[in-house]
Amino acid sequence: MKIPAFALFERSLRVETRAPMMSWVRAGLLIMILFILLPIQSMARMGVYAAPGLHFLEEMAWVNFVFITLAGLSYFASAITEEKEEMMLGLLRMTDLSPVAILLGKSTSRLVGALLLLVVQVPFVLLAVTLGGVGLSQIAAAYATLLAYLFLVSNLALLFSVAFRNTSTAAGVTLGVLLFFLLAHFWLANLLQNSGWPTGIHARGGISSVPYKFVDLWRQATPSDRLGTIFETGFTGPVISFQVLSNLVIGVLLFFVSWMVFEPCTREEKENAPGGRWRIGPKTRQSRIPRGLIGSKAISWKEFTFTSGGRIGLLIKFGVAGVLILFCNVFFQELGQNLDREFEGGLLIWISILATAIFLALDAGRIFREEIRWKTLSSLVTLPISIPELAYRKVAGALAGTLPVLIGAIIGIALIPKDVGDFLSDVFGDTAGTFGFIFAILQFILFLHLTAFLSLVIKRGAMPLAIAIQYLGGSFLMTFMGMLFFRGGADGAAAMLIIAALFCVTMTVILHLAIGRRLADVAAQE
Repeated sequence: MKIPAFALFERSLRVETRAPMMSWVRAGLLIMILFILLPIQSMARMGVYAAPGLHFLEEMAWVNFVFITLAGLSYFASAITEEKEEMMLGLLRMTDLSPVAILLGKSTSRLVGALLLLVVQVPFVLLAVTLGGVGLSQIAAAYATLLAYLFLVSNLALLFSVAFRNTSTAAGVTLGVLLFFLLAHFWLANLLQNSGWPTGIHARGGISSVPYKFVDLWRQATPSDRLGTIFETGFTGPVISFQVLSNLVIGVLLFFVSWMVFEPCTREEKENAPGGRWRIGPKTRQSRIPRGLIGSKAISWKEFTFTSGGRIGLLIKFGVAGVLILFCNVFFQELGQNLDREFEGGLLIWISILATAIFLALDAGRIFREEIRWKTLSSLVTLPISIPELAYRKVAGALAGTLPVLIGAIIGIALIPKDVGDFLSDVFGDTAGTFGFIFAILQFILFLHLTAFLSLVIKRGAMPLAIAIQYLGGSFLMTFMGMLFFRGGADGAAAMLIIAALFCVTMTVILHLAIGRRLADVAAQE
């Protein structure tokens, strides 16, 4: 007998698991396992690793940990927001589906699909026992940790997908909460220690001080701490730990909260047109258009104002970078770091570069997505400009809304010019360092092109998929070339980096042309 509440869940699960993209994901998963296993096996034969099986399990677990976190920012965070953005949630409600049926159908079906991707790895990961240095209990404990963390992340992203109107906001809040959950207990523990709060440690009773006990339980609930314990030599702990139980309980609570807030958060369906998330001040788009804005420069203005956020979005980006700098100052001060000029200058440089890179990656994932979603690309191509020029003007507008964040790096360089000069001298002092620096920049440019291209091909998750593809491709390329130039010393490393840089340039040019071709095809199909 079929239960009505599970009707949408059953259909969504069939669609998710049978989609062509899932087949590609499974194939990529097998390739990833192969590329992780081959270098470890080679190192084991050379005697580099004393416990190669443990290294294999550890790398597999951390890669899964990263991809679960990325899935929470796109795959799970878009469960309900994609229906809101496409104005389809009202139609779902007209079918008399209950809130729990919609949540099960739109989110839990994705969770089951992701769980299957984790479970299917277990037979391959059992090879770690054959390699040596790891037992079955460690494998079971590691994957129990990952499964519980996946359950927590999916339901956390579901809550914010219900609460907010667009995917970008839900993903940003999910990321902030996850980072707080994974890292803030370190800061709180150091704050308690530096404040002189008594621990109340007893020989038999353990920690009796309530704040320290709370921080200790928080630490035990994080998957990162649990994985670090599992990968210790001679692990004899239980498979089902406090982390597994706490993550499952929190995940269930988050699902029930999503159920409770679903009705008030989705009662009114409002149009979520491009730029709506940045709307502060004027109520209509027409009132925000400056006088005299004519010609092709209007395309760059539109991208700067509505996609990148304009002046308000730029202030928000500066605010995010400022909060990160403030958090790092407080965190390292609690650790006893001397907050001198050198520290502040380096912090400004790295935070500004990191924030700019993240914002550029986010812009790359949505720079063409809005036109496809709202079917305005066919109208844009009727303008008296070519498709490449149209794309370049959109990119220019997005860059204008993000690159000013690099002013923090300029200030940091002004604070510590000597340290920056010494760093650049070390980098460009030899051939390998020079090509390594160039290779890192080319990799990021390739990543932006790959993200933009995937946003034209798939409906959601362009940036996480780009990260996965670049990780697999980079692993294959570096493993293959490492075998070729392993005995070449410094000259071999330089030659390997030169070939890798040329490969990045070639793939970037191919993707550059493919984006133009894909834009023309999409415009013709609208």
